[in-house]
Amino acid sequence: MRTLLRRILVASQWGASLALASACGPNVESGEGSTSSGGASSQSGGSSASSGGASSSGGGGEAGPPDASAPLDPYPDPTCVGPFHDGGYHGQCCYEVHCTAPVDGACPAASAAAPHIDDLPPGSGTCMCDGDGADGAESIQGPYANRTASDPASCCYLVGSIACEGRPLLVRGEPRVAPLARAPSAWSQTDVRRFDRALADTDLGELAPAERRELARRWAERGQNEHASVASFGRFALGLMAIGAPPQLLEAAHRAAVDEVRHARLALAIASAYAGEPVGVGPLPLGGALDDLGSLEALTLATVVEGCIGETLSAIEAEVAAQAAQPPAVRMALLSIARDEARHAELAWAFVRWAVAAGGAGLRARVAAAFARALDQVAAEAPGGAGGELPPSHGFLPADELHRLRQQALTDVLRPAAAALVGARSPSSDREFSGASGNVILSATTAYLST
Repeated sequence: MRTLLRRILVASQWGASLALASACGPNVESGEGSTSSGGASSQSGGSSASSGGASSSGGGGEAGPPDASAPLDPYPDPTCVGPFHDGGYHGQCCYEVHCTAPVDGACPAASAAAPHIDDLPPGSGTCMCDGDGADGAESIQGPYANRTASDPASCCYLVGSIACEGRPLLVRGEPRVAPLARAPSAWSQTDVRRFDRALADTDLGELAPAERRELARRWAERGQNEHASVASFGRFALGLMAIGAPPQLLEAAHRAAVDEVRHARLALAIASAYAGEPVGVGPLPLGGALDDLGSLEALTLATVVEGCIGETLSAIEAEVAAQAAQPPAVRMALLSIARDEARHAELAWAFVRWAVAAGGAGLRARVAAAFARALDQVAAEAPGGAGGELPPSHGFLPADELHRLRQQALTDVLRPAAAALVGARSPSSDREFSGASGNVILSATTAYLST
């Protein structure tokens, strides 16, 4: 789980480094298939860089920045490069031009030349292009000369970005979900064709009727929770607006809500398959859900429990369950949930970091106390009642394995990340968890499964 901790540490210190460099590895597996990072869409509204940009005389910047007074080629017209993909990544690797002033007469190194990347919180759905992709596009190209000779920001770089692919709804401390509806429902259907085909081909004949009923109940319960997460992120977005949070956090919250819609539909479609009849949800009661909407403290403390702890655990648990899942449709759904929940967890840690900086020492102390209470509660949980006797190949871990996984996540991820966020980071954390990482959940789960 070292990789997950590294990403969470970066998120909890949002802006301390290129936080999004680790948001996507060179390959992403999703319900629609896996693709190279060479195919990726832009979040920049169409800005991009030409494929000829990498050949500038000033390209790179890492092997000794040139003297800013030396002649540089003007930056090329931005464009998008590489193949177009629609699955995992969407579109192409696209670039924006970013210019900065020389430092002590020299252009900054490329890795330090794009401060705007720090302004995008983890969970925003955007990360940097990867030079290992099929198109060979580098994350940052340059330096180049500014086309406006009089502009003091004379060092210009082409910065590539790509698009990557349950938070509970707590009301007065109690989880709120919509009632199940045993009737044909849009919530029990999906429009993901590969998943739908796999679900239709799933053979449930080896399961006993009692097992099918229990699996249907558990997947329906998961669907209810994912459905409630849509409202949780909607409330979170309203809270962000009420306290004047940065727009990047608001954008990420809305993306997360859309993710949760998809999660709910996947889970309820699987529940319907096990039940042999449509399973959907009804109206969600929201009375009292918007209390304390304008309170920075209330929103922050809720995010500690619902996001930092809840979604970090959900991401790890979904990925481990996916590794054991046998029906392809179940595995697809869990991998999609795990990938998205990891980004949602990063968003939660990034928000709390921002909130602590905005709220000062008093809020920092209350956040530390909230982490301590919630983490002690996870530590005190006894095994049992989580997985029952269900076959783990259908998406739910046995109770003893789930308990062991949560305790390991508590030790390896949650406690160190919480300590880093509230200012008690150890020197060893700096040494071990600096720099970019690869696919977070895959690395974390591989380490767990090898134990």
